[in-house]
Amino acid sequence: MNLLRAKLENCLFELSKCSDDSNKRINWLNNFCAALLEFSSAVHKYMSIQNEAVEMICLCLTQIMICIRQLENIVKVEKSCAAKIAASHHHFVERARWCLKRMLRICPDKNSKQDDLVLNTEGQSFLDLVDSILDTLAPFSNYNEENSYVNVSEILSCPKDTMHLCRRVGSSIDSVLSQTLSFANVALQEDKRALSALCQKVMREFGAFQAECQTSFSASNIKLKTMTMEQALYQLEDFINEALLRLVFQCFLDIEKFSVDKIRNVLRQGDTALSDDFIADFDVNVDRAMQIGVFAVAFAPNLKMKTIVRSCLASFESLDTSLIPSLQASGTDLHSEILEQHFNEEIMKFKTAMHEIIDSGALVGCYLDILTDGIQLAEKNFAKTPLMDLNQMAMLLLEHFQLAVNEKVLKESKCGKGVEYFQQFVRMWRECKAILMCASQVEPQRIIKRFKIMRSILRKLHSCLQTNTKEGMPQEETEQSLGKTNVNEAKLDLSAILPSQRSILYDTRERRSRNQRQMKPVATENTKDNPAEKNKSTKSNAYASIRRKESLRTMMFKRQNMAESRKLYKSITNNQSVNLQISDILDQLTDLSSTFSETQHLLNKI
Repeated sequence: MNLLRAKLENCLFELSKCSDDSNKRINWLNNFCAALLEFSSAVHKYMSIQNEAVEMICLCLTQIMICIRQLENIVKVEKSCAAKIAASHHHFVERARWCLKRMLRICPDKNSKQDDLVLNTEGQSFLDLVDSILDTLAPFSNYNEENSYVNVSEILSCPKDTMHLCRRVGSSIDSVLSQTLSFANVALQEDKRALSALCQKVMREFGAFQAECQTSFSASNIKLKTMTMEQALYQLEDFINEALLRLVFQCFLDIEKFSVDKIRNVLRQGDTALSDDFIADFDVNVDRAMQIGVFAVAFAPNLKMKTIVRSCLASFESLDTSLIPSLQASGTDLHSEILEQHFNEEIMKFKTAMHEIIDSGALVGCYLDILTDGIQLAEKNFAKTPLMDLNQMAMLLLEHFQLAVNEKVLKESKCGKGVEYFQQFVRMWRECKAILMCASQVEPQRIIKRFKIMRSILRKLHSCLQTNTKEGMPQEETEQSLGKTNVNEAKLDLSAILPSQRSILYDTRERRSRNQRQMKPVATENTKDNPAEKNKSTKSNAYASIRRKESLRTMMFKRQNMAESRKLYKSITNNQSVNLQISDILDQLTDLSSTFSETQHLLNKI
């Protein structure tokens, strides 16, 4: 560890020697990159570091690599336009410095205990917490190895142990609800009320379980309360899965609607009210991407993919304090353009990572629901804009199946016609796009008919991709059980549970003011009959359909069962996975070091 600290301190020393003279910056980058290469090589050899520390080191190194490439681009721009971009240079240098200092805290000095390496970098994910609760409750509801029920009376024979178990479950329940409220803050408006009701149901069932443990010694009663609470958790997880997939479509649609370039143009026009609305929507959409990424990280298939997603989130986190202010400031067009290019690059990496993680059948099924609801709304009240949004959302499927790993899913579909159906879907999507361009000259029924044909093709494609069927409750029972989670019966107060506030990497306590981007509160009984809140929820009803789907661990992410998902998730502790990740970073650093001299030679000729 002392060696790693020495290498890191050398990196910080080289970083501190950054010069304002653009002619000297390539030499400085060469020296800094060489120092970073030495540290990365040392980390590669020192593989006894705890897994959490390795994850954070990989994230920091990836972020520093991004900063180095951006600094190199800044030098090129400065040479070509004979101007200094001090703000951009400062932004990426400070990000690199932050990452180095973060790694320095991970690597303790010789006087620190080995236990100091155990870091809780992110806290437990939603899925980890749910699994932990279910594991704790397993003795009350599951069969043991002899296929007979566990004697719950033995567990309850010690009141102190029973209360300790209840407190442990209660603490995990609070964390689950905290993360759910964080997600609900950015969820689609029509999903907020259901999430609130489901959270209240989980609280109510846990209260009943706790009271039963304190006052009753009936094993059958406690077992019943346990199973009821487990069912409430499963319903919450299932609905978050559905809401999360719907949010993916809306988030990627809004990336185009509220792009940085559009915000810049609105700011140049001097329309303060419109620019404030654009900025607020942009901020909300970034928060949505952050929440999507947090869930995706939990089930990334390997350390490399996990680091890519977390790196994108860390970049969003850093740009949150600088991108919009750079647009609002005067005389900083080059700086804002550099940050915009960086943001767009991270968005593209983020979308690609999501396409690799999200299950193809789940994505198609979710869009099929969205399309069905959109067609129903168009039949009642025809409007061009919602249909254009539906058509634009379909682009997500086109991008999804452009990846080789997802194209393989089409080729290996169970009916053997996945590729054919997808090609038909693309052709019909183009027809729908074309007819919308001349919608004023075409009867609405003809437009809706084309969307129905596209839906019919999509339904066939979805059927091909459904490789796993779930034997669950009939549809009538499902709708009836979900109907029981309405707000009318949920009157518990969630205000005491605060949404979780976790940063990915950078310190977010001093973020820029967001007075105009405050999220709408989760709907509760108090807002049920409020006309103002009711009007807000009528903005979009295209995602109101509720279907019972597989849970997150088998539906959204490419996992077949819980055992396999846990095995793959724990594989990041394998040294081979870590070696591959560090090796990839080393290769990038080596390439950078070897190309800096060539870049300097070319720049000298300019």
